Amino acid sequence: MVSSFNFKSVPHHKLKYEHSVSTKIAEPSDVVYDKETNHIFIVSDHNGGLYECETNGKIIRKAKYEGLDCEGVEIKDSFVYVADESGRKVYKYGKAALNLIQTYPLPYTGPRNSGFESITYNETKHCFVLITEKDPTVIYEMDNDFHVLRTKPFKGVRDISSARWYKGAMYLLSDLDAEILRCNPTTYEVEEEFSINVFNPEGLSFDNDGNITITSDNLQRIYYFKNPQTDT
Repeated sequence: MVSSFNFKSVPHHKLKYEHSVSTKIAEPSDVVYDKETNHIFIVSDHNGGLYECETNGKIIRKAKYEGLDCEGVEIKDSFVYVADESGRKVYKYGKAALNLIQTYPLPYTGPRNSGFESITYNETKHCFVLITEKDPTVIYEMDNDFHVLRTKPFKGVRDISSARWYKGAMYLLSDLDAEILRCNPTTYEVEEEFSINVFNPEGLSFDNDGNITITSDNLQRIYYFKNPQTDT
């Protein structure tokens, strides 16, 4: 079932990063914070790699198995899930050993470079959410075996490069518009917008205090922002 989306006028804010660090990971395309270790996991669309890093960008370890074009990463329970845009797959890794446990094919036949750029788990609706980047941008809700439950077109932005559920809201990142959108986790209607001063932002995550981490693909940097609820 496909349902429509209506973009509404919403509050708009500007966020400025506090600091940034470089990383040796080529083309870091998404990032997720591990609340158990205070580390971050980053995926690369250059070599399809999955990396665990300190927050200063230092690489701790790398998964042996590589995909093709890894664009999205999520942690759920003791597993790390990676979305491979070109490969049309999701890889499930054990977080402890970073060993590949299972591979799931994804049902998408659109342009190779406009596929799933993001993956997150919607705790409100108890499902995975993957979003096609553009042409068109469509939200897919999937079960734990990555079978499609529902789809929803998303309009009003030029692309979506990352998605993250955090404390009852769904946050979407637009690379081309350099914006974070806070959305209703049930309807995905945009409720708040945040412009960010980062070039080519592709990855989005939150730490335990609500501070934001953004990865820039082209610049090979990691940017850190204060919790927007205290910074706006």
